[in-house]
Amino acid sequence: MLYFTGDMHGDRRRFGTLRLRLMGPKDALVVCGDFGFLWNGGPEERETLEWIGRRRYPVLFLEGTHDNLELLNSYPVEEWNGGLTHHICGNLRHLIRGQIFTIQGKTLLAVGGGESRDMLFRKAGQSWWPGELPGYDELDGWFARLDAAGGGVDYIASHQAPTNIDSCITGKVCEVTALTAFMDRLQQRYRFTRWYFGAYHQDRVIPPKYHALFERVEQAPA
Repeated sequence: MLYFTGDMHGDRRRFGTLRLRLMGPKDALVVCGDFGFLWNGGPEERETLEWIGRRRYPVLFLEGTHDNLELLNSYPVEEWNGGLTHHICGNLRHLIRGQIFTIQGKTLLAVGGGESRDMLFRKAGQSWWPGELPGYDELDGWFARLDAAGGGVDYIASHQAPTNIDSCITGKVCEVTALTAFMDRLQQRYRFTRWYFGAYHQDRVIPPKYHALFERVEQAPA
């Protein structure tokens, strides 16, 4: 089965939940951004990554707004299940944004990245990376892949939500970026069954298709 969860922020204890302990080789976990286990590249961090890579199931994550993008991009790019990934180690992979994957017979669009609303309090290249947002030129390839996939996917996994869903959760007007403009067009023009996202540290459903995730591990419909 395919499972989704929200921001982990480098908290190894999250893998100790009953749901994840019971998962096996026929399962897969998608973390919707802010994985947080790639930050300083030190030996303790590498040991933790190797420990995660030894899970019996694939651990797949998107980048959010608290991931070291320079470190992440230093890992080798490999094709996996129809899309490009950074292979971290073992069963641990980063799903490169804009790629479409086929996992257990279901198609998944990875929409990593987001806008750090606290960027003014962080330091570029050390705690914040400008590459967290895609450029408009990058998005053409995303639309081309969606069109080639028949105009839709089964699931969308992202860190941030489209502007209308973002405003529903935060009660504020969402700033339009290249990424949010893409997601707005995505929800209007393309088919999908469910959209899972992290970022907001909430576990809730915004009917009919949007699932905000934090600590909950949610099983996608078969």
